Formats: sequence, C-alpha cells, structure tokens
Amino acid sequence: INIIMPAHVAEKHDQYMKNYLETGMKKMIGTQRELIACRKDGSTFPCVLGLSETEKAGMICGFIRDLTKDKAAQAAVLAKNAELQIQQNLIMSILDASFDGLFVIDEHCTIQMVNTRSCEVFGWTKEEFIGQNINMIMPPAIGEVHDGFMKNYLKTGFKKMIGTLREVTARRKDGTTFPCRLGLSETKESGMFCGFIHDLTDEKAAEAEILAKKRLAEKIIDAAFDSLFVINERGIIEMVNATSTTVFGWTTEEFIGQNISMIMPSDHAENHNSYLERYMKTRFKKMIGKEREVEARRKDGSTFPCMLGISEVENGGSTQYVGFIRDVTIQKSLLLAQAEREASDSLLYNILPEHIANRLKEDPSHIADLYSNTTILFADIVGFTDRTSMMSPHDVVVMLNDVFSRFDYLVDIYELNKVKTIGDCYMVTSIPSDELEHDGCARVCRFALDMFKAVRAFNNTGPRHGQINFRIGIATGQVVAGVVGTKRFLFDMWGDAVNVAARMEQSGLAGQIQVSKEVVEKAGSEFTFELRGTLNIKGKGPMEVFILKSAQEPAARHSEIDRRKSSSSRALRACSMIDNFRD
Repeated sequence: INIIMPAHVAEKHDQYMKNYLETGMKKMIGTQRELIACRKDGSTFPCVLGLSETEKAGMICGFIRDLTKDKAAQAAVLAKNAELQIQQNLIMSILDASFDGLFVIDEHCTIQMVNTRSCEVFGWTKEEFIGQNINMIMPPAIGEVHDGFMKNYLKTGFKKMIGTLREVTARRKDGTTFPCRLGLSETKESGMFCGFIHDLTDEKAAEAEILAKKRLAEKIIDAAFDSLFVINERGIIEMVNATSTTVFGWTTEEFIGQNISMIMPSDHAENHNSYLERYMKTRFKKMIGKEREVEARRKDGSTFPCMLGISEVENGGSTQYVGFIRDVTIQKSLLLAQAEREASDSLLYNILPEHIANRLKEDPSHIADLYSNTTILFADIVGFTDRTSMMSPHDVVVMLNDVFSRFDYLVDIYELNKVKTIGDCYMVTSIPSDELEHDGCARVCRFALDMFKAVRAFNNTGPRHGQINFRIGIATGQVVAGVVGTKRFLFDMWGDAVNVAARMEQSGLAGQIQVSKEVVEKAGSEFTFELRGTLNIKGKGPMEVFILKSAQEPAARHSEIDRRKSSSSRALRACSMIDNFRD
C-alpha cells in the first residue's frame, strides 16, 4: 500500500503496521484524517482517509476521498458476483467508513444494522439503535404513522418511497431536527429494507455522494442523484441507475447491452469505439479520472450540457468503466442570465449616473430633479465645420471617436457625468446629487485641464488632417436634470447654469478654459485663474469671465487618481463577460 504514499511516509508505513500488530493501539483505525496521497505519475493530492479493521477476515479497509475537487462525485462499484456471506465483515467495515448514515430494518420496522456515520449524525450509539423502531429518528408526526405505511406496503406492494429519493426531516437524540435526503431500497432475498440518509444541513443544494455496496448496489445506485453508467471494455452498457432513465428517456432494458455511444451526439458516437481501442493499447488517460463538460443526447434526439466523470474499475480480471453524468443545463442558464444581467447593468451605469440608474431600475417612471450645485462643462473643436468639409465621413468619425474616447477615459477617472455629444460638442457635468458636492467643481476643472493634455497627445500622433484645438467653457449653479426617452435613455440637464456654460465655451478663446465667476469661487485655492475681463454674454448681459490656467496636485490627489484609473475599465470588462461566457 505504500506505493500510494509520499516517500517520507511510505518508508515508515510497514513499521507503523508492525507496531499496531504488536501493541494493538489504534491511531488511524476507526478515524478519518486528512493527508497526502501519491499517484502513479508521482504527483500528490490531498485526500480524506477513513480506516477500519475487519477482525475475522484479518483485513484493514481504507476509504480515500480525493479532496482536489471538493464534493466531486466518486463511487466505487463492488464486484457484483462476489458472495455476500464471505464479504459480510468487509462490507460492514466499508459501510462504517461511509460519509452517509445507513439503516437496515426488517418488515416490522426494527433496526437490524446501522453504520458509524449514523451514530455520528443522530447521537445514539449502535447498541441504542439495534432492536428499536426506526421511527425513533423521525419527527413525532411522521413516527406515529410510519408502522402503518409499512403495513400498507406489505399488504398491497404499492411503493411510494422505496426506489425513490425524497427530502425529509429527521430527528436527533437531543430532539433537534435537520433536513436530509432519504433513499430507500428493498432486498427481496432477506426481506430487509436499506435506507441511506444524507444530512443536508450544510449542503442542501449539493449533489450527494452515495457509495455502492455489494448485493445492495443496484438499489443504492438507483438512489444516486446523478446518472450512472457501467460499461465493459467494448463500450457495452452493463448497468445504469434510475436517474439515467429519467434524464435520457430510455428504460433500463433499452440501455442494457447497447453501446454507450447511444447517449452521445453523432460526431462523437462514430469515434467512441476507436477511443476505447486506443486506450486499451496505450493506457494513456485523457478522460479517466477527470471531470469534463461534454454534450449528451437523449432518446428524443435533443442534447444537453453535462459534467462527465469517469473512473476505471478492475473486477475479477476484467475492466469496467464507471461514468457519472450531471445535467448542468440549469446551472449554465443561470450563469448566462447572471452574465447578461451584469452586462445590462454595466451598460446602464455607463449611460446614466449610478444613483439615477438604480432609481430607474426600481421605478421606470419619469425622473426629474432640481439640483442646486452642479458644474457644467462644454467643449468644442475650433474650426470644426471648415475642417470637416474637406474630410470624408469616415475620417470625421475616426477623429471624433479617437478624441472623445480619450475624454471618456478621463470622465471615468474623475467620476463625472458625460451628458452627451452633439457633433463636435462634448458636454460633461459633475454628478448631480441631493447632497452638496464639495469637490464636484474642482474635479470638473481638473478634468478640463487634462482634456488639453489629451488633445496634445492626440496631436502628437500626427493626425492625417492636421492638429486640432478646443474651446472649453465651465459654469456652476442650479440645474433641472431628468431621464429623457424610453428607448435610448439620456440623462439631460437644463437651466441657467447650463446656458451660461454654453456661452462660456462659445465666447471663449481657442486653447483656453473660460469659466464664470461662480466657478472661481467654488473651485478652491488650489487652482490658478486669470481675469479675462467683462464680456457681454447673450441672455445674461455683462459678466466677468476668467481663464483657468493651472492647478496644484497634492500627493493625496495623485493616489486617488491612480485608484480611479485602476477601475476605469470596469464597464468594458462587464460588457465582455457575456461574450467570453458564450465563447
């Protein structure tokens, strides 16, 4: 057995056995322990080991669960032609190492056998269990009528629970109850009924793992939650469980003796026999011992995605292959729906401010609010009409997309609200909020300064139709804002401050940022402004206007900008998520 152990343990293992045989002191036997095991290729993996000793047969039995993929469905199929009486002690030891509770009762509902796991789950000892009525593990309302259920079955032969899986409530010794899955089977030869109980307290939604046990294998396997197939070296089906007939649509009789390729799409079915032949010659494992997502085919010809796990079992000199199949149609649909929902939300957040988008999702009725402290920026390309009259439509769009994409990047960094673009005009505001924004005006001013950096970067690329320049205007004050439209949402703004910002841009100078007096007052001392003079502003009359020249960059500001840059691509990532999932 030390061939499956790491070298530092293997070289000492025989001595451990000698010590136990001499002293009888058990360290591992009767316990479960997590340790490291070694494969043929030398790689190691974590596992849980449960050991028990069969006193009469002089054998030691160990169950090993591979923990590499938690909750992975593994089952060992016992040789079906071995004699039950000879293996009785070994089977009991195996059952004691099971991770599920096991009860065997007679036709009078009297408990004849339990495993160690049953004691751990319910709290009674084996001695307290044996000879008692099985209703001791049931809530009173069920326990009082359970004997009647048994009598009705023995009288009519009509099965309600036997051969099925059902979620029920069980009761512990201390009176507390817990949810569990119950699988029942009947052994006709002995007149006994076997029940496996899987505690769902911590894993109610998980697929349960049921170990197949000797002459009870078929009934126990029928209680499995996944489809199970056992095939021989020629690919012929020798055993299926009840779930397989439910999932695929064929009966057990229609399955047995047929090639396993019957459940495969045609492109795989045609080549499956050659896959088996190649493996028998080379022993190179591609699927065995692994889990992989594949397509399976039902009797009606429809296909569905599933997870396939295959293991190889040596049985009396012959080789069998055991496959578990789990339908993942619902799981994949849920993942796709989640990805689509996240992409939809991301697109909505990319169009509207986050708090407005959240309001719109909760209540799609009209959204219109008054905000007393919003900063508005307009930017316009100088000489755009004359320039574009000599450009092709394609070149115009390419130029605007390049420049405005650079601006969009800055909008995300400074957490501002891009309202819209109209031709070569670019409109941005601080995020409208019911609460007073302390730095909204300052962020818009910094954004404006960085816009000219972005324009210079664009000009440095040697644009085909020459360099460009912008006029930028900024104003701040009260606005009315709301969502316009039902097809393509637009969070637009109106009001005197919006008009003033537009006038600041229109009356501004090329390559300059012209602002109103209110912007100078709210922006803060870290900015440098230069008085341009008094201009006659349309609709307002004489107004003092200023030119924003520069801004200081405190160290704290740098770190905050870096943080925002690191998250600026979240919309693109979310929008691509669904495409990656579909691929």
